[in-house]
Amino acid sequence: MRMYDIILAKRQGKELTNEEIDFFIKGYTEGTIPDYQASALLMAIFLKDMTEREIVEMTRAMMDSGDKIDLS
Repeated sequence: MRMYDIILAKRQGKELTNEEIDFFIKGYTEGTIPDYQASALLMAIFLKDMTEREIVEMTRAMMDSGDKIDLS
C-alpha cells in the first residue's frame, strides 16, 4: 500500500477503506509517513469530506494508536 494512492483516492472523492485509514494512522504515528503526505491527505479530506464510516474508523484507529489507561 502506498500513501500516494490513498491521497489520490481521497482527492478523487473515493471512500477510504479501513485498511487505508489504519495504514495512514499507523504510518504517521510511527514516523514512516512524512508531514507533507499527511498534510496532502488532510487537505483532500477537507475538500472532499469524509463519510460517517470513515470518521468512525479514523477515530478508532487514532484511539488504538496509543497507550490506553483503565480508569475503572
